Amino acid sequence: MKVITSLTSPILFVGALFISVAFAHGSLEPKHGGVVKEAHDMVFELVREDDSISLYVRDHGEDYATSELVATVMVLTGKEKSEASFIPSGGNKMVADIAIADGAKVLVKVVEDDHHPVTIRYSF
Repeated sequence: MKVITSLTSPILFVGALFISVAFAHGSLEPKHGGVVKEAHDMVFELVREDDSISLYVRDHGEDYATSELVATVMVLTGKEKSEASFIPSGGNKMVADIAIADGAKVLVKVVEDDHHPVTIRYSF
């Protein structure tokens, strides 16, 4: 019995470490009905609408102001490529006038000041 206890204790400890790291930067649950990705310790939620898309940014579970961000989107559908720029839309939201079809691959590039760009990949 002591052998089983001594083997399970380290396993539980390591498991607890992985769980705490997974939730360190906030939930990956969508708050706006979109697709959520994590990159560079931030959470990006991309939401498809009829003729536009919205990007919501969070850092450590809190809304991240997008007023200082510059972001672009590239949509690859089959052999076609479309690009657009995001416009800050108040709070943690940015909007781009572009549509994303089913089956498309999407690349979102976000830059803030002198920081290196963050690229987030989505598939629909």
